[in-house]
Amino acid sequence: MECIEVTYRGRRHRVHHHERIPLSAMLTFGDNPTNIYGVAPASAAPLRYGDSLASVEHGGACNASRISLVPHCHGTHTECAGHIMPGEHNVAELVFEPFIAATLIRVPLQRAGEMSETYNASARGTDLVITRAAIDDALSQVAPHYLQALVIAAKAPSWRLADEIPPYFSHQAMARIVELGVHHLLVDVPSIDRLHDDGRMDNHRCFWGMGLPTAEARARLRCSVTEMAQVSPATPAGSYFLSLHLPDCSGDALPSKPILFPFSRGNDAA
Repeated sequence: MECIEVTYRGRRHRVHHHERIPLSAMLTFGDNPTNIYGVAPASAAPLRYGDSLASVEHGGACNASRISLVPHCHGTHTECAGHIMPGEHNVAELVFEPFIAATLIRVPLQRAGEMSETYNASARGTDLVITRAAIDDALSQVAPHYLQALVIAAKAPSWRLADEIPPYFSHQAMARIVELGVHHLLVDVPSIDRLHDDGRMDNHRCFWGMGLPTAEARARLRCSVTEMAQVSPATPAGSYFLSLHLPDCSGDALPSKPILFPFSRGNDAA
């Protein structure tokens, strides 16, 4: 494949598909320390059928594994509105364009007790929060027209994935993201809400339009959130095209493989 051209907002863009930037890490079942909410790590074991074990190493004819994982807790995953709705809603049924106009920004974290923005009563003053002010400042430094998807990475984070309360978003930050018309939000934190927020999940509800007029809310149901993205410090902020890959399985959330592609702008399309 020599080149890929995408027309977006009336301009041709040449996608540098050989310079892909993965935003996920392989989920290794044999060594996966990620266990958000304290759930057991993801695991895999050879399938047993009758007296046989599907493991070549242990004398079986082939390898076949039974795996156990919770997409919300084990690595990079993409979720749909079904995460907070009754009934069955499958993220794999969302329609993702092959190349989605995306912006990557890096934002500083602020202590909840020092910010002028708000969260619900579960917040503690020492919590680290991503604010609307930080998002607006970061967006002012990049091109404004590539916001079908927004990738937000915490700048120089002073937190670890193992922390009991990782960073989350203020209410104003999430409202701003919706106001900007972002359809696909990707973050490098475990959740856009505080992990232990008494089940309120305010930011998830805001992102998927709960409380908006019916037509607007229906449109938000086509949107997605990707959490625990892996954003290399070497990846510069700016505009990209995003390709988002998921397995074809049922579920409100699935492990995912987001990939960013740099591009160069061409002439206006005819």
